[in-house]
Amino acid sequence: MGLFSTNKKPKINNPEDMSPLEAVTHLFAAIQIADQESSYEEKEAWIDAIDQLFPDHNLERSENFFSEAHLTLSNQNQINRKKYIVSVLDRIKSLLNSDQVKKIGPLIAGIVEADGIVMTSEMEIVHLSEEILGLKINVKDD
Repeated sequence: MGLFSTNKKPKINNPEDMSPLEAVTHLFAAIQIADQESSYEEKEAWIDAIDQLFPDHNLERSENFFSEAHLTLSNQNQINRKKYIVSVLDRIKSLLNSDQVKKIGPLIAGIVEADGIVMTSEMEIVHLSEEILGLKINVKDD
């Protein structure tokens, strides 16, 4: 171990302590890895969605949230992941104004559709989002 090395892990907030950007990033990451892989197209859709919702966001901060979200979600089993997503959605509902919540529906659809394959696991998150956020999300499942 070197003089400047550290064993500190990054502190990842619980959903109830997340910022709006952090919560939305965790939701979008959950959609991306629902099919067990995250594609380039899905990441690009995430970047575009974050730019639309939070035009003044800091890219480095967003990337950190993105990495933390993938780390957190990949270490959870299916049951815990669903509970986590519900908590994240509850946080989003409490933090975003109604215009932002309305905007998020098409952005969720864009991430689900980004890789050209709509998986059942992604649609489960869409349905949870609709239920908790009070949205109708139109996903094309060609």
